[in-house]
Amino acid sequence: MSGKTALVVLGMHRSGTSSVAGALALLGATAPQTLMRPAEDNPKGFWESEVLAGLNDRLLAAGGSTWHDWRRFEPAAVAEALPAFRAEAADRLAAEFGDADLIVLKDPRICRLFGFWRGVLEESGYRVVVVSPIRPPAEVAASLMARNAMSRSHALRLWLRHVSDAERASRTLPRRFLAWSDFIADWRGQVERMSRDLGVAFDRSPEAEARVDDFLSAELKRQNADERVPDQIRRAHQLLLLSARDGDHPDLQRALDDIRQAFDQACDLFQDAPC
Repeated sequence: MSGKTALVVLGMHRSGTSSVAGALALLGATAPQTLMRPAEDNPKGFWESEVLAGLNDRLLAAGGSTWHDWRRFEPAAVAEALPAFRAEAADRLAAEFGDADLIVLKDPRICRLFGFWRGVLEESGYRVVVVSPIRPPAEVAASLMARNAMSRSHALRLWLRHVSDAERASRTLPRRFLAWSDFIADWRGQVERMSRDLGVAFDRSPEAEARVDDFLSAELKRQNADERVPDQIRRAHQLLLLSARDGDHPDLQRALDDIRQAFDQACDLFQDAPC
C-alpha cells in the first residue's frame, strides 16, 4: 500500500485557505512546483498550483460554469471529456508534486469539483484527507466585494455553494473543520488536532514553528464584517462551526443536507442566471 498522503485544503475563496495551506507547507507538506505568484490582495502567496487552477477553470468552462458561479456543477455535462481531463490531471499532479510522501493541494474551485479530484488522487496512489477552513460568510462577502466588485448577495450564494458542496462530498474521508480565526489565534493547537484526527505527522521543530509564526500575522485578516446574513446561510455557518468544535455528527449532516437541498431547489429556478 502506498504511503502517500494528500492534504486537500477544501474551502471557499477568501476563507483563509492560503494561510492554512502555506502553514502546512512550512510544516513539511510539499507544495506544488508552479505556485501562483503573490498578489496585492494576497501578499504572502496563494499556495496553489497555477497549472491545476487553470485545469479546473477549463473543466468548469467545459460544463458551462466559472469559478464565481453559485449553481451546481453537473459532471454529466462534461461526461465525454472527463477521461481526457482525468488523464491530464494525473499527469499534471505528478509533475507538480513528484514522488513526495505528503502533499498539500489547495484551490477553492475544488469545492465544486471534489469528486473529480478525489478520484484522480486515489488513482494516483494517495490517501486523501481534508482540512476545511471556515470563515464567517459576511467576512468572505466583504472580501469578494472589495477584490472583485461582486455584489454581496452573489458572494453569499457563492459561499453557500462552496461550503455545502465541499461538506457533502468529503463526508466519507478523514477530515478536520476549523474556524479560521481559531487557526490564526492558536495554530499549534489546531495543527495538533489535525495531526491526531488525520493521522499526519508534521515537522514541529523549533525552526519550522518559527517559520509559521513569521508567516501567520494579523495582516492576513483584512476584512471584518458583522452584518446579518440570510437565515439559511447563518445556520449553515453555525453548523460548520459545531463540526469544527465537536467533529462530525449525523444530526449536523442532516441539517446541512436540508439547507443544501433547499438551495439547490432555489438555484433550479434561476438556471439562466449569469455566471
